[in-house]
Amino acid sequence: MPAIEACPPTPAGTPLALTFILPTRNRREQVGRAVASCLQAHAGGVRVEVLVVDGNSTDGSFEELQQRHGNDSRVRLLRQQGAKGFMAACFFAIPQVRTPFATFMYDDDVLSPFWADLPRELQRRRAGFVMGFSVEADVTKTHHFEQITKLLVVKPATLLRAYCGGGHQLSAHSLPFSPICCLTQTEWLRSWAKEMEVFTRGRPLREYFMMQRNAGPDLMIYFHSILNHPGEIVVFHGPVAQFSTHRGSMTAGFEQTDLVVGYWLAQVWLCNRLLALSCWLEAGWCAAYTVRGGLRLALKRVRRSRWQWLGSLLKEVAALAGLALVSRAAGPFVKSFMIFLLPRGWRPKSGLLLRTEQLAG
Repeated sequence: MPAIEACPPTPAGTPLALTFILPTRNRREQVGRAVASCLQAHAGGVRVEVLVVDGNSTDGSFEELQQRHGNDSRVRLLRQQGAKGFMAACFFAIPQVRTPFATFMYDDDVLSPFWADLPRELQRRRAGFVMGFSVEADVTKTHHFEQITKLLVVKPATLLRAYCGGGHQLSAHSLPFSPICCLTQTEWLRSWAKEMEVFTRGRPLREYFMMQRNAGPDLMIYFHSILNHPGEIVVFHGPVAQFSTHRGSMTAGFEQTDLVVGYWLAQVWLCNRLLALSCWLEAGWCAAYTVRGGLRLALKRVRRSRWQWLGSLLKEVAALAGLALVSRAAGPFVKSFMIFLLPRGWRPKSGLLLRTEQLAG
């Protein structure tokens, strides 16, 4: 699968430097825990910097962070400049990153105390991207993490297929969407930001769900990194981070299908990118699943009387199907779509190719 040019891997023996980008606003009760969770990874050949971008909090959380971490060289505290909002904070932060690797951390989530195993394994393999799974827990609690020693080694195309419909065959754990479970190259994160702006510009449906409601950009980080990774990808087979649930979380205010729309749009971007890269087999396969998913999503919104954006959603479905059918991905697209019409018992079984390894001591 074609990849863009990336920065060279960190030389063996050199501490791997990474940045956690942590946007926050008025989360005084949780943000301190999030910062401390990131700093736990600063050990054993891993050098951590936490870039906190405060969205002009009014609850005293920024001042408290200044008192606690003002003299800690590992923590950089910035106030958000320019446009407001979560995605604006993300775009503001990315140019400030000074390390070759980076990811996002959210102010109400928690990382495993063994999270540093991800960058260590990434450096050992001289890779550009690594990921694990997440666990969901109430924000007032912290999951009891255990060290993950089993690794899944997966081809990029296989992992993309898993995200588009075969994830249940990859693991009993649900595939993660939040970047708290992954680490990627900073250059890829910068190109992701550009892709986000191009993909949503002038498209009201995409702008609303992905830029204003922040649904889908996280998943695009995974897709963008997987597409650009030149070799097999290591997946830690267990939870490496906690996604915290509470009434004030970003996803708490979503109607059930609204969040799905954003993630579905991320799949549309993936299909478009696969077509642009001439990955015809994967483009056809992923487009078929995405078109089917879009039709099901439209039906669910009709049943819920969610009429807003329905026309735009159906236009996205039709546009993707049209792009697939006029390309060399038409054969795989039609074949995959025809399989959906078969009774479940008649459908061919296709397992996901992967192998397992043990975490190096």
